[in-house]
Amino acid sequence: MGYKTVTVDVDLDEFEDDEIVDELEHRGYYVSKCKPSEGFDREDWQFLLDLLDKQPETWYTRRVREKVSEARFGNQS
Repeated sequence: MGYKTVTVDVDLDEFEDDEIVDELEHRGYYVSKCKPSEGFDREDWQFLLDLLDKQPETWYTRRVREKVSEARFGNQS
């Protein structure tokens, strides 16, 4: 999942939390009070890439390795 940085010149104190949540959800964002899990760290991603590299190369392992690599390093194109 990619992240976007947004710069806003708005005084958020002028709005209720529910109004901000409704507006973000209306724009297609997901809003949650739960803190997201940290997920995989750098070593986890590298471990998965190493495991894939030890497998016989097929179209499927190449495809999965590309997905893991993109998740680890981002889109390099």
